[in-house]
Amino acid sequence: MRLKRKKDPVPGPLEPVEISTSDRVVLTGAYKAGLIMGWKRDAERGYRLTFAGRQDEYVEVTKLASYLERLKGAA
Repeated sequence: MRLKRKKDPVPGPLEPVEISTSDRVVLTGAYKAGLIMGWKRDAERGYRLTFAGRQDEYVEVTKLASYLERLKGAA
């Protein structure tokens, strides 16, 4: 007689990471200005910014505003 194999429990969905209001305003402005194509908040790495024709870049939460200001100056 064969024993039934027990299945591992399926992990639940990850809790979403909150984006502060000030970060949302800065990111929305950069999106509307065409500096970025999109973003996603990563709990471990900060923000993943998507650019047209370039690789995504990760930016620390504390350095987001200064990073986007440099992008504005370079554009």
